[in-house]
Amino acid sequence: MLQRLRNRVFLIICIVPLVFGCAHPETGNEIDSNTSPIVPVTAKEFTGKVIDTNGSAISGADISIGSTTVTSDDKGWFHATSDDGLPKWVAVNKTGFIPRTRAAEPGVPVLIRLSPEDGKTIVLSFAGDVMLGRRFYDPNEDGDISDGLLPPNADVDAHLRLLAPIRPFIGMADLTAVNLESPLSDQPYFSTRDPRPTTYHSTKDYVFASNSNLAEALYESGIDVVDLGNNHLYDLLESGIQSTISALDKTNLFHFGAGINEETAWAPAIVNVKGQKVAFIGCTTIWHPIPAVTDQDISYVASDSLNKGGAAFCDEAKLRTAVVQARQNSDTVVVMIHGGYEYVRTPSENVAQLSAAAKEAGAILVINHHPHVVGGISWDGQTATAWSMGNFIFDQTVWPTFESYMLTVYVRDGKIVRAYVDPLMIKDYIPRGVTGSLADYVIRGAAGRVVGPFILESGTMEIDIDHNAIEKTYTQSFENVPEPGEIAAVPQAQWVSGFQGSGKLILGRDLLWIGGFEEDDVDLAGYGAPLWDHTTGNIQIGSEYAFTGNAGIRMTRVASNESDAVTSHLHRVLVDAGTQLSITGMVRASSNAFPLVQLSWFPDTLGGSSSKTIEPILIQHSDQWQPFRLDVLVPEDAVALNVFLRLPPPTEGVVTSDFDNIRIIAWAPDHTAFSPLYNFELLTGSGILTFTQQVLPGAEEWFTIP
Repeated sequence: MLQRLRNRVFLIICIVPLVFGCAHPETGNEIDSNTSPIVPVTAKEFTGKVIDTNGSAISGADISIGSTTVTSDDKGWFHATSDDGLPKWVAVNKTGFIPRTRAAEPGVPVLIRLSPEDGKTIVLSFAGDVMLGRRFYDPNEDGDISDGLLPPNADVDAHLRLLAPIRPFIGMADLTAVNLESPLSDQPYFSTRDPRPTTYHSTKDYVFASNSNLAEALYESGIDVVDLGNNHLYDLLESGIQSTISALDKTNLFHFGAGINEETAWAPAIVNVKGQKVAFIGCTTIWHPIPAVTDQDISYVASDSLNKGGAAFCDEAKLRTAVVQARQNSDTVVVMIHGGYEYVRTPSENVAQLSAAAKEAGAILVINHHPHVVGGISWDGQTATAWSMGNFIFDQTVWPTFESYMLTVYVRDGKIVRAYVDPLMIKDYIPRGVTGSLADYVIRGAAGRVVGPFILESGTMEIDIDHNAIEKTYTQSFENVPEPGEIAAVPQAQWVSGFQGSGKLILGRDLLWIGGFEEDDVDLAGYGAPLWDHTTGNIQIGSEYAFTGNAGIRMTRVASNESDAVTSHLHRVLVDAGTQLSITGMVRASSNAFPLVQLSWFPDTLGGSSSKTIEPILIQHSDQWQPFRLDVLVPEDAVALNVFLRLPPPTEGVVTSDFDNIRIIAWAPDHTAFSPLYNFELLTGSGILTFTQQVLPGAEEWFTIP
């Protein structure tokens, strides 16, 4: 395996744009660095190692995987048979240590690092936006709620059933906090095809509510604290504030960030944990419709002068005062700021300034929301700032919102002593734990969007607070690579950290990230190809259709069919005008099959396409895998892209076409700094690349660099 990683095979493709084909005998072999070089395991066996924060093995730990419980041996290793070969939640408990739950997949050893339970360390977990209204009742917004994920009068059990895929994961911390991006009401649904009820805010673009029973469902699932300081709490006006606070108080959920007046909106939620007090403060910078609809727009924030309730408005002076006062009455202060720009991962100037003010006033954690996409994390040695937590449980259908994570922070005596990110993917509006390439994708984003001491280790991202990282590097040369260059995948947990030579290196990130069709998510259904449209009968999923890994897709057509077989990722991928993209993949087609790739460009996240291109894939040898690649520049009027795979019916008989490793790679500018963010490289000419991997003590066996 180590030699395989060393001698990575480049994806060699020929002339572009709008030309497919030009196969190479070894083309397209992306490195399957899920496979562990540590111990031989079978695909039907869960295995892993339990260690402490110093890297020492922990024996006698209880490991629960579904209904199976095993114990770690004297070297910390455990083994458990898998009944279905699918990823599962793995919960680890050991007396004297803080419990830990992780997603794991059979056949790939997982490292589980436990911190000692000293009676003083507080574990705080943070996730993103929560809302269970709107499309939860009417997924396709056609006015027919018979296909809803929740019934109109959803009780607590209905919510709990919906949350089943994520419930084993949440609640392991002493306190778990989310942003409740919705008022709670006994009548949370109205059809968007009907006039907006007068009980809702009249001039906002989007309004929604969740059922009051959600409060108890969140509490039973392990959520302890909710932030109300956002721009949607006021969607049901004053009555919504009352019904929301009433439901939360009834369930004993702590809440902050909003109230019936400015004083209650700014009042912190102070929670006692292990004899220590944790204060939560929240506010929003989004206080009215943007742009203004009328000069009579109703603001979303609490105002004593207007005699109204709402969220706390993020005034810097008030924020500083609230943090200072909370610091005097508590041991740890957490601030949540709601602001920035939707679908933008970097903070706005206003949010950055407010976050700095909160830190200067004494907050050790600043956890921000509103963009609906996850951003980076900043660590200055004392304070951690999560620039955007993205979505957690939400009904959005904009592609980047499906990438998610939970941030867990260990605090001792008011100081952060450990912090890590667990990767998640939102599917059917509910987060799932992810493993393999999906996990690698999410943690690369968490580690690479802001420069910091971030470690990619066995499918999680850890902040190297104590500067204990162990690092390995290696180099790889390439010579005389002609235009348009060679594309290669960067092995999991590694990143390109240097380049020298006369050639050219461009780093890129796959915007699609689920094009391998692998069942790498913890899902009770386990039907494969997550976030792909495979509802039609002419799409099959299986290992026999895979180029690499355990899953690929097959499209089938017969002469009597009147239309193409078509599949695509479920929703549009957001793109930036002028960005260079490479759409790549592997295809295997039967004789007389003529597969196609269609690119549809959209000027908005809703509505029809502005242009489309349908290109044939030139099949050079039937029933053999070959690559395809299309290099394109995002049109100036495009904000989103859908890639469709198509197979027309034959003139006679039956034809098939198999696809795997579909990518939409967005190439960064030449001057982009090296970062774990990028999982692909484009090489031209000659040069030498340097690759780096880091782990913490005890994870040396997880090195894939020799």
